[in-house]
Amino acid sequence: MGDHFALEYADGLSALLERLTYSTDDARYGRRAKHRIPISGDVRTGTSTLKTAIRLYRDFRNSVSHDLAVGVQAKPQRRQRLRPRTKAGAWPDWPQPSETALLELAQVLAPLVRFLDPEIVAAVAENNRRYRTDWSRRLLKHGIDPEIYLWDGSPCTFPGVRRHAGSKEISAFRPQSHPDAFPRHCLAVDDNDYPKHLWSYVLTGKPFRKKGPDGYQLGHLLDHKEHGNRWREELDLLSRSEEPLPLFGLFTSAANAAYFPSAFLRPTDFSFRLRSLLQRRAKFLYSGVCRFLPSGLDVKPCDDRSWHLDVFDWAPPVGGKTHLSVFLEFRHDRIDELFRTRDEALRAGSASPDPEV
Repeated sequence: MGDHFALEYADGLSALLERLTYSTDDARYGRRAKHRIPISGDVRTGTSTLKTAIRLYRDFRNSVSHDLAVGVQAKPQRRQRLRPRTKAGAWPDWPQPSETALLELAQVLAPLVRFLDPEIVAAVAENNRRYRTDWSRRLLKHGIDPEIYLWDGSPCTFPGVRRHAGSKEISAFRPQSHPDAFPRHCLAVDDNDYPKHLWSYVLTGKPFRKKGPDGYQLGHLLDHKEHGNRWREELDLLSRSEEPLPLFGLFTSAANAAYFPSAFLRPTDFSFRLRSLLQRRAKFLYSGVCRFLPSGLDVKPCDDRSWHLDVFDWAPPVGGKTHLSVFLEFRHDRIDELFRTRDEALRAGSASPDPEV
């Protein structure tokens, strides 16, 4: 085969290239390929590809022959780079806001944040004390630790309700799927409606219907998630020696939310300085009427005098007690409905309790 190819190359592969010509006026071939190489697919395209490959090989052989003739060691040709080489995976290092800029932002934000009146939070905590024994017993019946929601003095408005987490829970909530087990540590999951019912009642006299105050959004002050929770950075463990239970009760806590101008919501999500300021403001407002956090936990103090609460101008708390009794009836009915729905689902066998609960 080598001798045959050497003969083919003696003419610069011109005969081979001629046979790889598809269309010709030669009467012997007509309009078809001159070669007999089997090609899978379009013969015209395959023939053209072979011809190009032979040309490239011819050019390569010619360049090697030239280098050997002049005594230069042949080197593989490199494709010329069209763009300069850049370090992969490196993001630019952009500047962060200075402490002065954050402080100025906080001074603008503080008068615009809306917290609930402490009397409203006190009423929720007192109502929880009244029904804590009954609701705790019913939560335990379904394998849910009541201390996650109803610690002593808790202002949680809907014990047993937490935010959905993960694609499976979101899909089941919408609903786009039917889970084979109940969500962990709860009676029901929610997007972000349950925390807003109390606000809607005390401000408008009606349950929340997907429409809040223009230009404002409800934000949580302390994390209520199980995974990715920032309690290690934002809370003191005080007398605790072990990690706390999931803080799901903070999701609908009357003391753990405030309304922010929409433009400020993301900065307060990611700035420790701003989050700490708002958490300490909530503790100042509500520590005398409820237990803001479970026993053994507290928000971290601030030693920087320029960030003390009294340095800032705060808007007065909002909400009245006119419609509070109606809200308490509404939430009792909703909690009973959640228990009833879970009981019926168990009897029907539509889902089974999570074995990890």
